[in-house]
Amino acid sequence: MKASVASLYQAVELHQEIPPLLLGERCNPNGSKAFKEALLTEDWDACLKIALDQEARGAQVLDLCVAYAGRDEAADMLQLTQLFSGSCKAPLMFDSTSPDTLELVLPLYPGRAIINSINLEDGGANLDRICRLAKKYGAAVVALTINLEGMALTCEKKLAVAKEIYALAVDKHGLRPQDILFDLLTFTVGSGDETMRDAAIETLKAIRLVKEELPGVGFTLGISNISFGLRPAARKVLNSIFLHEAVDAGLNTAIVDAAKVLPYASISEEDRKICFDLLFNRHPDALMTFIDYFEQVVEEDDNVDETSLKAEELLQQKILKGDKEGLGDLLTVLRGRWQPLDIINNLLVPAMREVGELFGRGDLLLPFVLQSAEAMKQSVNLLEPYMEKQADEGKTSILLATVAGDVHDIGKNLVDIILTNNGYKVHNIGIKVPAEEIIAKAKELQVDVVGLSGLLVKSALLMKDNLAQFQTVGLSQPVLLGGAALTTKFVAVDCAPGYQQPVIYCADAFAGLKAIRDFEAGKLVSTQWEESSVTKNRPSPQQEVLDRSFAPPIVPFVGRKLVTDVDVEKVFNYLNKAALFRGRWGYRRGKMSKEDYAELNANTIEPLFQRLKEQSLNEGWLQPKVTYGYFDCVSEGNNLLISSDTGEKIFSFPRQENAPGLCIADYLRNEAEGGDKVGFFVVTLGDRLATRTKQLYESDSYHDYLMLHGLGVELTDALAEYWHEKMRIEMGIQQDRGDMEAYVAQGYQGSRYGFGYPACPDLGAHDPLFEMLRPDEIGISLTESFEMVPEMSTSAIVIHHPQAKYFAV
Repeated sequence: MKASVASLYQAVELHQEIPPLLLGERCNPNGSKAFKEALLTEDWDACLKIALDQEARGAQVLDLCVAYAGRDEAADMLQLTQLFSGSCKAPLMFDSTSPDTLELVLPLYPGRAIINSINLEDGGANLDRICRLAKKYGAAVVALTINLEGMALTCEKKLAVAKEIYALAVDKHGLRPQDILFDLLTFTVGSGDETMRDAAIETLKAIRLVKEELPGVGFTLGISNISFGLRPAARKVLNSIFLHEAVDAGLNTAIVDAAKVLPYASISEEDRKICFDLLFNRHPDALMTFIDYFEQVVEEDDNVDETSLKAEELLQQKILKGDKEGLGDLLTVLRGRWQPLDIINNLLVPAMREVGELFGRGDLLLPFVLQSAEAMKQSVNLLEPYMEKQADEGKTSILLATVAGDVHDIGKNLVDIILTNNGYKVHNIGIKVPAEEIIAKAKELQVDVVGLSGLLVKSALLMKDNLAQFQTVGLSQPVLLGGAALTTKFVAVDCAPGYQQPVIYCADAFAGLKAIRDFEAGKLVSTQWEESSVTKNRPSPQQEVLDRSFAPPIVPFVGRKLVTDVDVEKVFNYLNKAALFRGRWGYRRGKMSKEDYAELNANTIEPLFQRLKEQSLNEGWLQPKVTYGYFDCVSEGNNLLISSDTGEKIFSFPRQENAPGLCIADYLRNEAEGGDKVGFFVVTLGDRLATRTKQLYESDSYHDYLMLHGLGVELTDALAEYWHEKMRIEMGIQQDRGDMEAYVAQGYQGSRYGFGYPACPDLGAHDPLFEMLRPDEIGISLTESFEMVPEMSTSAIVIHHPQAKYFAV
């Protein structure tokens, strides 16, 4: 059966009797300035006009790409699919590698589409998802010969990758060979790169070889790639010659602006010879001869490329979009015009600066910022082999460290990502770093600025102590402080006065970036704080009177239990998605309308969550385990005396200095009242998730790193919430479970207080707790500062008193 694609109005055969089938390429914001402007201003009529113009010029299928930084790809693709479906006779080719976007539009398209594209860049996971969609909705697919090693350059490599893809798409997923269009990739012969002189030869040989080895499959190519970097008039001729040769080799379809294709017969013999010499690398001076020859040709003003971008603009757009595809070829062209360091300083860094500005205005969400950082990082990595060693000289340098005893590094690593990809030199010296090592490294590396990070209350107090040590030894660098337990007031009032240089509170990575820029401008000053009139006039809270009449609960056992068979699926039921999506992942509504945010949630955030959930379960990244118990106790002032099989333990808790003067020990009965019962637990997700996030960070997969780490942190809290509920049930104080909002608001009796957090900030309490519960038996250990390892672990004291709620000391 012949392979065809169809719109609402007509069907078109993929394998034309007289090839090639022309695939229009201008509905793409990354290659068409006009389409980009129409998309960004949501001028849908202008988008449609560009599509219809291509039809009028001979395009038989329309490639539709809408992925662009700061835009909702799924929503835009849906909008234009619905518009184009009713107005365009040409079938559509959905240019997206997002399965979630494809799954949204494929069932709504009233025809048979092409999916552009699949590859093996991630080993095949994305390919599997897209092939399932292609099979389900009857779509054809474009397959790029890319695998874990990158883009296939030689004929042999192109064949090998094509065979791998064929085995998965045809043998595993049941797609028909004739529904696969292999894009064997071609690269510019116009860059002067010696390794690309045979690019056209390798591609043409590969088409013939794959056609022979994999009967029935089709082929496509982005024809204009062969001439990237050359003058428009020269490109038009070279593209047309290359298209002729590719069709002769077996090419079925071509991604090209039909208006830019010259009839082969209209091209002079002299033009053909010059092009053939370059395409087939017939002599060493073929490129210079070609350039000199076409310098004499007058450019045609046919408006064919008012929509195209220069290489410099295209690189910056790729950074803004977070698009890594084709960076190698693009940078090869730019290296012929710019020094590598100039590309970084004049093109890449300004693009990342714009990314930061978009984020600061609320026009770009954090996940998209990290995708841009990935593209920036890859660009720099590709340029590094061509840069002189002293390229870092003159850059502002920053030392980053998580303070002693603190194993949390997500905040510090995000700062590293943002600063590094804005052109700064970052020395990230890790976690649990004592002040002495920070001082030694700051002096050894001669850094300009020091940045300290830490999650816990104890870490904030340690930063204050570190600053005193810095002052004693005469450290001269400004210090940036960041962490969840810090506040503007604490940094300004408690930290800054103890150090001679500026001390700045940075609420997030971009506050750190602003501080570095202020430093370079000579405007960096310590964080200031002044009590507002609202704070001054706020009425003092009243002393809380606790009900002492509540009897201790009946507990199922006294002592401890280990649980190693926790149902992972149940843990997900206790996940606070709002905290995950908006807090950990950074998908905040910001300037979006309620409707737009709902679409983002449905089309991007929720599918991402489901994908990570499925991966976590399938890959075995989650190993939830619990040790918990109930113990006899009596309160004595601020202390809690615990009877356990390892002897009496004493837990001391701080008391609020001002009304209502709360202390955790107050919620439990004293000896005169007959004593009480108290619960404790330690839970963990194990160490596999941390291992996976570390791999993602080290491979510069910043977006996936943030997403998976955030999921792990919130799942740890979900496991704690789940086990707290189980303990309330066992104590007989659990009412019917409400929704997640009720849980967040503590809509239940009792409370759990995590060690290291505001109501009980002393991590030293882990010492007696570990003797009582023995968390080492479920793989948890303590650092010298009593912090738990693995990171995805948490502990709590469980109080049954009805008035017990969260509070801070």
